[in-house]
Amino acid sequence: MCAKYSCYGSDFLSYTIDNKKGKIAFFGIESSGRDRDKHASFNLMLPSYGGFYGAFKKSLPEKSDTNETRAFYENNKGASVSYNMLNDHTMEIDMVKPLKGNIYSVRWAIKTAPPTIWTRKAPKKLKSRNPLSIFKTEYKLPLTIHFPDFGRVEISSSSPEVYCIEELQMSSEFTGLDLGYLNHSYNHNRLHSLHFGSSFLTFKSKNDIESVSLTFKVMDEAYPPLPDENDERFNGLKRNWINSFAMNRELFDMGDNIYFHGTGHLAIHMKSDMLQIIDHKDEYFKIVRRVYEKQIERTFLMCQAYDGEVSVNFFGKEKTDKYGCAVDSTPGAIIGLCGISNWNLPFAKKLIPNALKAADFILAQDTDGDGIFEVKFAGDYMGQSSEYGWQSNWWDNFCFGHKDIYFNYLCHRALRELCALLHRVGQDDVAKKYEKQLEKFDKSFFDTFYNPETGLMAGWISRNGEVHDYGFTFAVSMGINEGLIPKDEGKKMIRKLLAIMKKEGYGDLKFGIPGNVKPIAPKDTICWPCMTDWGRYENGGLNGMNGYHFLTSMYKVGLGKEADKILYAIMDTYEKDMTHSGLMPGYCRSIDWRTKEGVPCGYNYLADNYYFLLSVYVGKYKRKHPSVNI
Repeated sequence: MCAKYSCYGSDFLSYTIDNKKGKIAFFGIESSGRDRDKHASFNLMLPSYGGFYGAFKKSLPEKSDTNETRAFYENNKGASVSYNMLNDHTMEIDMVKPLKGNIYSVRWAIKTAPPTIWTRKAPKKLKSRNPLSIFKTEYKLPLTIHFPDFGRVEISSSSPEVYCIEELQMSSEFTGLDLGYLNHSYNHNRLHSLHFGSSFLTFKSKNDIESVSLTFKVMDEAYPPLPDENDERFNGLKRNWINSFAMNRELFDMGDNIYFHGTGHLAIHMKSDMLQIIDHKDEYFKIVRRVYEKQIERTFLMCQAYDGEVSVNFFGKEKTDKYGCAVDSTPGAIIGLCGISNWNLPFAKKLIPNALKAADFILAQDTDGDGIFEVKFAGDYMGQSSEYGWQSNWWDNFCFGHKDIYFNYLCHRALRELCALLHRVGQDDVAKKYEKQLEKFDKSFFDTFYNPETGLMAGWISRNGEVHDYGFTFAVSMGINEGLIPKDEGKKMIRKLLAIMKKEGYGDLKFGIPGNVKPIAPKDTICWPCMTDWGRYENGGLNGMNGYHFLTSMYKVGLGKEADKILYAIMDTYEKDMTHSGLMPGYCRSIDWRTKEGVPCGYNYLADNYYFLLSVYVGKYKRKHPSVNI
């Protein structure tokens, strides 16, 4: 018998074979080939499980033979398995006399990098008897498995008989999520400990096979074409672009991560924006687009109420007059559909009636006729009693209400894009109603939200007339990008926000852009210790999503040099650091949000974090984008 372990590797792939058991003990990939320390140090497989051959489950190998590219194992029943390093990207597993049931099994470690699986053919949901199982899914081969921060692997079989079953399993040792005793949200503290769990893949065949091969091929990074492919400053974009698209196994849509689904979600439009700038030669993106189309279709068909409002809160439920909340998902669904129309117009045309219904709901929110939309929440203080439940826009730590600038920005964009789509399909008369509303909106917007005391835009104006202004960076930047704030005025505001950030010690902003640069008053935020402290999470913490709006606006107003400095600093962080957390890592441990010192302060990973990458195309390079440019 040779040494206990045999190691194989290149700049793109590393794996170690346990010679005693004939199984994979370590597996690491690096799609870029730039950082070998990363894939040689992080095991994507669950320790003590790894990858194992079904025929050796009860009978260990009797013989072994290893060399520089091959490790071969055989038992006394004639079953054998060999691991072959075919080239610097590819490993092949050859098996003779595999078991009919479980040919080969792999357990990926979710804590290291929560994987997402994509296939050309639609997967199928299965039922599981395992109490630790979250989802069980059947896939046709080949499949592509993507590990955030590391890259992607295509797995294929030499036999069409072979298919794959995946079970997402919790850890039996770690259950529950401690987000503080005051947090009672349904999905925040459920006993689903996926962060320490595994993605368990089993390759099966319904019939006996004499021999079969499984090929694991490390694929190149997936990102849209760049004007300068060799500019190393964009390595962070190349590594992280596809991290935005995390597949939920239950509904087969894209949410924040592989547990949360995105149907009727607050940020449903962000993925549409990124999917309109893709590499058309990459089959991966084509698959993602098809999944997104189904997600938007499901959103309108299953999350739209009788009055046109769209919300994840309506999923599988009937909306009543006392259960409504004008949140981002209504304009977001319209924006998402309009985005789809730019690559699949026939599909989008089928859902235009639903989009018009949603647009009419938005128009109905202008309750005082000034052109600005008023949400149903008063916004006077957090926790204010309301028959409509808890307010919610993307910045859900704060009591945005009544005249909510974030909601209004999205509504303006949704109506603007819907009008463009209506003109494309010959519905010019229908578009006039929404264009008339946009004219009123444009005339009222600046005077409504401009705060002369600070020279900035207010975040919201509550029903009692109070102006809530905490130096919200997006309140300025989204207005510039949407053409609602004059360029010269916007430039002054951006400079003012940058000055405040410098004074507050934010440094080079390498971890993202804060949503607000002044502390939120306790009455305007939730009572959730640690995550509502100044400088943490949404209250001044740094995030990549908001970086898209802010950086793009800096380029638009002529602050390109200053924007470059911040952009490259963030990009360098996303290239060199691990930027993806896994699922439910614990209270204030998720790294999608960080303090200015870089301390993690999020609660559950958000794929929205990578939205800032779009600013490279629409901001820095001013590349024509069908939706976000006016």
